[in-house]
Amino acid sequence: MNTGLAVNIAAVIISLSAILVSSLFARHQLRLMRRSDDTVVAIELLTRECRTEEFLNSEDYIVHRLPKQPPAEGISGLPPEGRRHISRVGLYYTSLGALIVTGSLQETMVVSLMPTRARRVWFALEPYIVKERELRSPTYLSFFEHLVCLIAEADLDEIHRNLRLRKIGTRSAQFRQEYLSRAPGARPPAPTQPA
Repeated sequence: MNTGLAVNIAAVIISLSAILVSSLFARHQLRLMRRSDDTVVAIELLTRECRTEEFLNSEDYIVHRLPKQPPAEGISGLPPEGRRHISRVGLYYTSLGALIVTGSLQETMVVSLMPTRARRVWFALEPYIVKERELRSPTYLSFFEHLVCLIAEADLDEIHRNLRLRKIGTRSAQFRQEYLSRAPGARPPAPTQPA
């Protein structure tokens, strides 16, 4: 093999290696950018939307006032106010379920943060969703249903252990006393009387 051919082969190998490394780096960067975008969406959904006054009013309507109306006509047959409340809350939980399915949100994060609220809303809406599916759309709020199934099947104690969440337990009184003694303007706790 002559020297020129060996140099050309080495140059081709180096070029292909550079292309491969660049491609892997670009793919990694793209994944990081997508995760960053997903994080913004997750923060918005998990921390802002469900705490707005409008959302809380809609959730209250669904849990307390909606059950007084018959589900015979499904959700589409409800008055505009009811449909508006159901749309706001149902689509919120549907979005969470869809983001879990697509891998944009971690299942354990959503399941551990939303179990009681999502279930309570689902059980209030379920007869209306079932009727809506019978009458109009067989897949209506399916991602919401998926989310509720994930919550029902989850072992929250195990999730919390795996996340290594800490508990105050018997140290609560000690923490309270330390907090009160450090709080600005706080009076020191009164000494306890011996029995």
